[in-house]
Amino acid sequence: MRVGILGGTGPAGRGVGIRAALAGHEVMLGSRNEAKAAEAARGLGHERIKGSDNHEAAAFGDVVVLSVPWEAAMQTAVEVEREARGKVLMSMANAVAFIDGKPEPVVPSSGSIALGIQARLPTVRVAASMHHVPARSLYETDVKLDFDVLTCSDDKGALDRVTELVRSIDGLRPIDAGGLHNASAIEALTPLLIALNSRYKARTGIRIIGID
Repeated sequence: MRVGILGGTGPAGRGVGIRAALAGHEVMLGSRNEAKAAEAARGLGHERIKGSDNHEAAAFGDVVVLSVPWEAAMQTAVEVEREARGKVLMSMANAVAFIDGKPEPVVPSSGSIALGIQARLPTVRVAASMHHVPARSLYETDVKLDFDVLTCSDDKGALDRVTELVRSIDGLRPIDAGGLHNASAIEALTPLLIALNSRYKARTGIRIIGID
């Protein structure tokens, strides 16, 4: 499939990009700065990865990945609404605040970032996924991945498409986490993982036991 990544020059965006390319997908890293995206694509050194601006990345992708910082998530999604209309938008955004240096979840009035985007952009098919895979582990391709990926959406087709993308990446197991209302719990878990990473000097993720 074709994967367009909004905010593709950051660690998470580049990490998803290189892993998707290694899985055989065509990738376009997007950015507000086209030159920066092109440079990031060259730096990854893979023939299946190109760089352009966010609008081109949204137009390119069968799945459009939203990997910008959470404060910019809504604005970025709104900016590419025309190009993303009818497409699957996979939100990775987590609302996190640091209070006295400690990560805490921020709960938007909509309940979650993913729910807020879906309410604002009803013509876009939103799924929430990939929140709990460490960006550095994705980016450093010599790291063997071994994570479950909770994915939720109110659109079965969007859920299936994102599940297909996640499953194609070696070491990731997609887990159907139900409707988009569950994105609030998924997003809120990330600050805890960040705190564990800091405490144990680790790159934590999640595994769900009891599911074959």
